[in-house]
Formats: sequence, C-alpha cells, structure tokens
Amino acid sequence: MRFSNKILLMLSILFFCLGSYLLFPQERFRQSPPYPEPLQELKLPEIAEAVLSNGLKIAVIRYDNLPIVTLRLVILTGESASSPKLPGTATLTANMLKHGTLTLSAIDFEEKIESMGGNLTISTYPDYSMITLNLLEDYLDQGLYILSRMLLQPSFSKREVENAKRSLYYELIKKNSNSEQVAKKVLSLLLFKDHPYQKSVLNQDIIKNIKRENLLAFFQKYYRPNNAQLILTGNLNLNTATRKVSRYLNSWSKKEVKLPLVPASHPNSKLKICFVDMPQQKAAIIYMGNIISPLNSSNYFPLLVLNQVLGGTPGSRLFMNLRESKEYAYYAFSQIELFKICGLFYIRAKIRPEVVYPSVMEILSEINKISKEKMPSFEIEQAKSYLIGNFPLKIETHDLLSLRLAQIKAFQLGPEHWSKYYQNLMLIDADRVFDLAQKYPLLTPVVIIVGNGNIIIDHLRNFDEVGIYNNKGILQYSIRKESSNETR
Repeated sequence: MRFSNKILLMLSILFFCLGSYLLFPQERFRQSPPYPEPLQELKLPEIAEAVLSNGLKIAVIRYDNLPIVTLRLVILTGESASSPKLPGTATLTANMLKHGTLTLSAIDFEEKIESMGGNLTISTYPDYSMITLNLLEDYLDQGLYILSRMLLQPSFSKREVENAKRSLYYELIKKNSNSEQVAKKVLSLLLFKDHPYQKSVLNQDIIKNIKRENLLAFFQKYYRPNNAQLILTGNLNLNTATRKVSRYLNSWSKKEVKLPLVPASHPNSKLKICFVDMPQQKAAIIYMGNIISPLNSSNYFPLLVLNQVLGGTPGSRLFMNLRESKEYAYYAFSQIELFKICGLFYIRAKIRPEVVYPSVMEILSEINKISKEKMPSFEIEQAKSYLIGNFPLKIETHDLLSLRLAQIKAFQLGPEHWSKYYQNLMLIDADRVFDLAQKYPLLTPVVIIVGNGNIIIDHLRNFDEVGIYNNKGILQYSIRKESSNETR
C-alpha cells in the first residue's frame, strides 16, 4: 500500500512539472505574439506627368478595365489665404463654382452632371482646395467641358452667392450641435490661435459679411493654371489626357501668384485643460493634441508607427486600456492630420461623464509611457505589418488612388510617399519611434472636454485648473482646484 502511494505521488509530481512546462510557454507566447509573416511586394501604378503651356500640371494614373474616370483639380491655395477679417472666403469661393456659370444656371449645371452619371464634390482645406468630378469614361470630354466652364466662366451671381452663404451658415450651425465637431473645432482654435490655420475654423457670424466682390477677387488671384494640378485616373494614357485637357483648358490664362506666407506654428508648451458645456449630451467627448513640426519624411513614418501602436485601431493601447480594461470609454483612438508646414497629433475618446478625470489621466499615462519606455519590437513589427497590409485598402479604388496622389502633390511630399511607402516603413525600429516620442511635445497637449456641465463640473475640480469655454473657443471663466473657486 505504501509502495502504491509513492508511485501515485511521483506520478503527480511528474504531471505537475509537465503541465507547467506546457502552460508557461503558452502564457509567454500570449504575452509576446509572433512576428507577422512577410508581405508581398506592393506594385503601385506609375504616374505619368506633363505640363501645359499655361503652367497647368497634369498627372495621369492609368486604371485599366474600369469605365469610370476621376478628375481631381487641386488649387494650391486654401483657407489659410483668406483675409484675416473674412475667414471662409476660400471656402465660399470654391463652393460657388458649382452654383452655375455664365452660360449654365445652377439647375442646368446640376442636370448636366447628373446626365453624365457624374458626381461633383468641392472641398477646401487650410493649404489647398479641391474639385473632384467622377464620371463615366464615355463622358470624359463633357466632364472636361464642365470643368472648363467652372474655371473660365464662373458666374458668381449675387443670388447664388447669397444661397451659398445661407447653405454654409446652416451647415455650421448644424456642426455646433455635434459634440465631436465642437471639440475638434475648439482644439484647432486654441492650438492655432493667431495663426493662418485658425481661419479654417469657420464662424457662422462672419460668413454673412463676405460679399460677391471678395469672392471674385480671391478667384482671380489664386485660381490660375500655374497654381493648380489636375490628376486624372482611369483608362487613358498621358498623351490622350494631355490632348483632351489642352483642348478645354489651354485658354485658362496664367498669372503670377504670390502665395501668402504661412509662418511656423508653435506647439503648446504646458498642459491645458478646457471644458465646453453642451447640456444635452449624455456622454463626454475628449479631444487632446498638439502641433508637431516639422513633419518631413524622416519623422513621418516613425510617427505612423507610433500612432498605430498608441491608438490606431481597436487593438491599440488606448482602446485596450480605456475600453477593454478600465471600461471608461466607448472608443479611444489617436490620429494624425497633415498640414503643409506641420502636423497635428491628437487623441479622441468618447467616455462616461463620471470618469472624465481618470480617463484623461490614463491617456496622459499612455503618452508618458511611450515617451519614457521603448516599445517592444514585436509591437513595432505588428504595427508595421498592419500599416503595410492596410495600405492597399486605402488605394483600392481609382478615387482613393487619385485622392492620395492629390494629397502628395498638395503637400509636396515627394516620391517616397508614393513609390517607397513600404520601404520607408520597413526601416522603422523601436529606437526611431522612441527618439521621435521624446522629440515631440506629446506630454503637453491641449485637452478639450465636451459634455453636460451639470454632470461633469464636479469631476473637473480634480484638475489643477480648467478653463470654461464656449463653442467658439472663447474663455468664459476658470476653475481652480486649490480653492474650488471660479475665476472670471
């Protein structure tokens, strides 16, 4: 009997050791995911380029076996060129181009585009404006004709100017009821205070002051072929594109364009907490970020990897911490926004209002962690693998392909952002990401909190100081922790 007990004891010890051997490697494996498999080489289409006699630059991306053509005209001037007293001039000028021409009323203009199976969109950004026309391949000539009438014979009728101002006014009013858009707007207003990029945050009260002559003057000054690039994507080659574009736009007269100087932007140097009261909101919105500059090829790709690890997807650190672990947030992501002279790195999160303070502190803790500790190599490799694997999805259609090229041209990023995207990402390692995290002022962001003040205000008193702002980015008063008093 004793002998049997000894055998049982020895077998138990053996199974325990064997189980531990099998268990602990699995736990280590879960903590350190395997490196991603090598990806297939991405073959991007070639860009064929030419310049017309009037200075208009043309870029063609051939996209075979698809009966759709995209025309994307980039005017290399945006909202930063609007008059300081009349922000919104660039936006209204661009919008007016779809409100009819000297030979086509606004209704006729819209019907012409619809008859071609086309779709026209116009967008204005701080550094450039863009006209995009998608249409069936058989209507390329008609599409170029429409584009030429917009540029050569814009009407800017007083009636349509008032219609455009009214539409923009109500669009801005609608945005002011969206807590996320308010948070992003106030963040931009405070980060770009007294900088030309601040003009991109439009004020509905100023729109009414813009007159027809302001729009005409802006158009005549900046809408010139030598200040523009036309990108065509579809089943056509450079010779065909050049011949057709020249036929319709060669009479577009060039003129010397003096672009206004956009000075360097300075990042925020001290943590700043701000609150905007929106009483009807059930959740709280957090937007926090800072200006990063210069944003060139040497730091753009490490920043992509840093952003991916920190908050690029639901599998990134912010989401896993605030939503999955702490259960504070509905979502939490980080993003990069490009400008010609700088970038904007920001974090956005939707959280439960009663956990505003710990949520902000957790986000700051995650930022501090990437600034003080090197990221594990497997995390870097996973981020690179995701970015490289996801890249084809961002250019899988002719429209997305031309959009990426338009942004590269608008920001003058260079060929490495097109043909060497993979190679540049593959060179990134933990050291480069760590150096970048230490270089940029990520630990001193402007923090915008938007929500119901009746619920959130007591939780804000945990911060040392909070500025209370309206939705136009104007400081109303401050709350300080030490006395819990309001300073007006």
